[in-house]
Amino acid sequence: MLEFLQGLLAIRDVDQLGFLLAFLGAELLLTLIMGRPYYNARDSLCSVTMGLAYAASIALSAGIMLAMLFWVQQFAFVQMDWTSSAGLILAAYVIVDFLFYAYHRVIHEVRLGWAAHVNHHSSQHFNGGTALRSSFVEAWIEPFFLIPAVLIGIHPVMAVALVSLNHLYQYWIHTRFIGKLGPFEWVFNTPSHHRVHHASNVQYCDRNYAGTLIIWDRLFGTFEREEEEPVFGIRHQLNTWNPIKATFHEWIAIGRDLLRARSLREVGGYLFQPPGWSPEGDGETTRVMQARYREEQAMAAPRQAAAD
Repeated sequence: MLEFLQGLLAIRDVDQLGFLLAFLGAELLLTLIMGRPYYNARDSLCSVTMGLAYAASIALSAGIMLAMLFWVQQFAFVQMDWTSSAGLILAAYVIVDFLFYAYHRVIHEVRLGWAAHVNHHSSQHFNGGTALRSSFVEAWIEPFFLIPAVLIGIHPVMAVALVSLNHLYQYWIHTRFIGKLGPFEWVFNTPSHHRVHHASNVQYCDRNYAGTLIIWDRLFGTFEREEEEPVFGIRHQLNTWNPIKATFHEWIAIGRDLLRARSLREVGGYLFQPPGWSPEGDGETTRVMQARYREEQAMAAPRQAAAD
């Protein structure tokens, strides 16, 4: 078991930068050959800068976060060797993949989480470089979502390594060159599914949180099929290539809201309600906007049918 875990420990996010840069280079070359407007030099430089900051944060946090998971291990209520068979290793990966889905959903639907994650969505381009846009804050919070895995007996090193493999899987889905993949898309996350996730179209917001398996989105009602052409970025586009602004703009917005909060309820709302929440109830959360969108679509359908 020790040798297996030591092998997995070598597969970390920092080490994966080589894989990602190779994918980025290949896609960039294809973009130039085919003359597609999928890259912007300043946008890519911004992404690379944020990726390096994330890698540095991973390097700084790795020991502390792993020590935290080892401390949690003493409270595990299941004692078993998850490396003893290929089936158990696969089962452990599925469990970690579900925990990634839960984590990914929380950091979209809780504003504090969104402040940490929004920079990953801030680019108006969708390419291999976009995968580099990870917040340095996430390196410190994602491991907490691995606690349930450790409590059921998955070794802390194995849990960290499996979530790193999960990240590695997600690199190739940041591309516009690969179309829909037929039955494969029934079970697995694909570029088509992930383009939806990165789109700012109202019906696409807060959809397709999957890491590897899209089944979680299908099971929990967060799946959306790619139909309308995606418009990449966030609802209120930043229109900047400044990595500092891209990283901290939502934290600054939260600070402004907290300064005008009139009660503890409002403080809690600004921190833990979905992005767009307002104490007056007139905010623009994703659910409110999507409900409005569905109403508009329902009203437009009879008129479109009559016109046809």
